[in-house]
Order: sequence, then structure tokens, then C-alpha cells
Amino acid sequence: MTVTRKVLNSALLSASAKVIGKMLGLVSTMLLARILAPEEFGYIAIVSIALYFFDILSHAASEQYVIQKKKITRVELYTAWSANLVLKLFISMVICVSAPWVALFFDRPELTNAFRISSLILPIQALKSPIYLLLKRQLNFTPLFWSSLIERALAVPLVIALAFVLQSFWAFIITDIVASLLAVFISYFIARKPPKFTLSRVNEQWNFSKWMLGKSVVGYMRSQSDTVVVSKFFSGGALGNYHMARELAMMPAHFLLGPAIEPLLSAFKNDKESIHELHNNVAFSLVTVIVIAIPLCFFVWQWAAEVVLLLLGSDWEMAAELLPILILLFLYWTVMQVGETALLAQGKVKLLFLIDCLTLIVVVVGLLIIASKTSDLLALAWARAGFGILFCIVVLCLAFKGNQRQLLQVLFYCIAMTLVSSIWLFSVKSMVEVLDLADMNFILSIVIMLFSLVMLISATVSVVFIGAKGFKNYHARRIEMIVGSSLGNFFKINRR
Repeated sequence: MTVTRKVLNSALLSASAKVIGKMLGLVSTMLLARILAPEEFGYIAIVSIALYFFDILSHAASEQYVIQKKKITRVELYTAWSANLVLKLFISMVICVSAPWVALFFDRPELTNAFRISSLILPIQALKSPIYLLLKRQLNFTPLFWSSLIERALAVPLVIALAFVLQSFWAFIITDIVASLLAVFISYFIARKPPKFTLSRVNEQWNFSKWMLGKSVVGYMRSQSDTVVVSKFFSGGALGNYHMARELAMMPAHFLLGPAIEPLLSAFKNDKESIHELHNNVAFSLVTVIVIAIPLCFFVWQWAAEVVLLLLGSDWEMAAELLPILILLFLYWTVMQVGETALLAQGKVKLLFLIDCLTLIVVVVGLLIIASKTSDLLALAWARAGFGILFCIVVLCLAFKGNQRQLLQVLFYCIAMTLVSSIWLFSVKSMVEVLDLADMNFILSIVIMLFSLVMLISATVSVVFIGAKGFKNYHARRIEMIVGSSLGNFFKINRR
């Protein structure tokens, strides 16, 4: 099996697991948004900052180190696992001690115990077998697909039941702890044997991971800076609406394009010796992401109110206003992931760390200035999206340094997809005005929304087809070939 085919299969499995899991999560979100008040989601947003911080640290010291190496020994694998365990145990204890000050920083002293209890997730996740790292390195995502699916399928009904009983954000914390314990059990069921604790190769790993750890921490602080600023300057209800709008905006990134991008690091490491081949594969990945992400942004701009009403209910009007703005974070995040992965494959971890530090300073200072001068949450959202797009352009220019021709091809597809999506948006707005959707019932408006989605997908496919057949573009032909091959295999399997 070729590397391209392995990357495609891995991306499909990884994305499929997240898509199925997110479909279950969507059902729970639709129910929870109707069970819990927006203020409770504000508390969830604050606690999530800590929870996701734990998740970032769980990858910083080991995963990228193991995956990017051309060869890995058992000792190096066990060292990565052991170092990760020690690091997370230490940070968990720090969080337990500092929880009162963290809660005081957010002006929520009642969250002290929530921070302490949620810190248990850190050492629990560290206990997972390092076999997961080895499977990702080998692009063997089948066991990861089933483990992720089982974990999600059991977590969703649990969080709904706890929300009914507790009527508070504690339902999420308890569910995350139980899900982490389940993940540990599944990992050792797959691995069949426990790892050995050793730190014999920790110096070698630290030379790589110290920058990766710093980058992950700083990058996470940057990504959550807007949520922190909103929590300090706005009410709990506004924070809850901002958090949920942000979650909806990032949903396609974290649970579709994100998992699909994940195998790229394993594939890009094979192109280290040929910078031209690396740039070529990075450009192809960006074109694929852009072809999906830009039309999706336009779709959300048009149908944000209907999406929020369908998923969250009628109590989230502010979230409906924020979603069209925050969907730009989805575009920024997916493109940024590919660009950073390309720089990481070239070993430029220190450069990425410095970029994240600069971005963090600019974003935090900018958001604080805006929040102190206006009480308009929409203005803050626009500023956050603008900063993201700006630094995304910087990273892409660095990733394609010395090969601007490939970057121009990416820019061409950005313009093409923006033009086609704009025509679609104008057509849909005209149709909405003619049909006067404001006076129509909700079911009919959803039907028209789905019809417009089919129109948008058709337009997107047409762009790829014209690029492949009319302009003989390499990237478009490659997308067409991969999609055609995948559909052929799918129908072949179904016929059997």
C-alpha cells in the first residue's frame, strides 16, 4: 500500500470515528442545551479551559516525538510514556494546590473543587498504553477508530443522565473522568501488556519536546485567550453563548478536518529529504482543506440562525449572532494546522514556538484593549477572527519559503472557492427573499437549507472537476482520483 493510500485510509478512519462520535455528541448537545441554562454553559467554558489544557499536555511530551522519528525503539517509546506520566502527575498536583487562585482569577470561587476534581483526568489519561502512539505512527487507525467509538458511545448517555439528575456542569466533569478511565481500560485490552517505566532516553526526547511542550502550552493559551477575556468582561450568560457558538464553529475542525489532518505528520516526515515534495504535498493538503472549509463558512454565514435554533433551541439568540463571525476560526484553525505540521516536519519547532509566543502577546493585548473600550461582544469576536487569519497568512508564507509557486496555487483555489461560494450566497439570499422565509414554518426553512447545501456541494465539486479536466491542475486531478477511488471501493464493498 502506497503512503498516499495509507494516509487516505488513516484520514478516513480517523475522521469517521470523530464524525460518528460527534453525531452522538450533537444529540447530547441538543438535549443538554435544553436542560441546562446558558449560565451553566458559562461555567462549563471556564472548566473546559483547564480540561483542554490537560489534553494539550497529554500530547506535548510524547506523541509528536514518537510520530516524527524515522525509527523508534521500545525503549524510546516507553521513555516517552514514562516522561508523559511524570509530567502530568506533577502538573495535576500543581493544579490541585493552585485551584483556589485559579478560581479567584475567574471570579468564580465556587469552581475551586471543580478544578481540583477535573485535574484527575490528567494522570488518568497518562496511564493509557503507548501502543496508541505506535499505531498512529504506523498509520494503523483501525483500533483507534473502534476505541474512540466505544468511548464516545458510552459517554453520551452518561452525560445526559447526569445532567437530568444534577442540573449542573458537574455532569460534564464526571463524564470526562469516567470516559478517561474507560479509555485506559480499552488501551490495555488492545496492547495486551503493560509498558515498562523508564527514563533512560529522556534527555534526547526533552531536546525535542521542550519546544513542543512550550509551543503547545503557548498555543493553547492563545486559542483560549478570547474565552478568558469574555469570562472577565462579560456576564455568565454571554460567556455561555460565546462558548457554545465557538464550539459549533469549531465542530467541523475538531471532529472532521482535524482528524483527517492528523496522519499528515506521519506522512510529511517521509518528505524531509525533498523540500519540493514536501511543499507539493502541503499544497495539496491545503487545497483539499480550502475546498471544504470555505464553502462551509459561507453555508454557516447564511444559515447560522437556523443551525443554532435546530441544535440549541430558542434561548441562544446571541449565539446565532456570534456563529457567522466565529466560523472564521474554523477556517483559520484548519489551514493553520497544515501549515504548522509542514514546519514541524522540517524540524522547525523552535520557530513555531516563537510564532506562538508573538501571536499570544498580540491576541491578548488586542482583545484586552477592545474589551476595555466596548461592551460589544460581536466586536470582540471579529477581532479574534481577524488576528487568527493574519497569523495564518504568516505561517503559510514561512511554510512555503523558497517555493512561492505552490503558495500561489493555494491562493488561486482560495479565490475560486470564495467566488463560487459568493455566487451561491447571493443566489440563496435572493431565493430566501422571494420565498419570504421569515413567515415560513421552521420545517420548511430546514428543507430549503438542505436543498441549498446540495447546491453548494454541487458547485464545489464543479470547481474541482473544472480544475482537473479543464485546467489539468495537478492538485484537482489528485483530489478527483482519490475521491473516485474511494467511492469505487465503497460501492465495491457494498456489492459484496
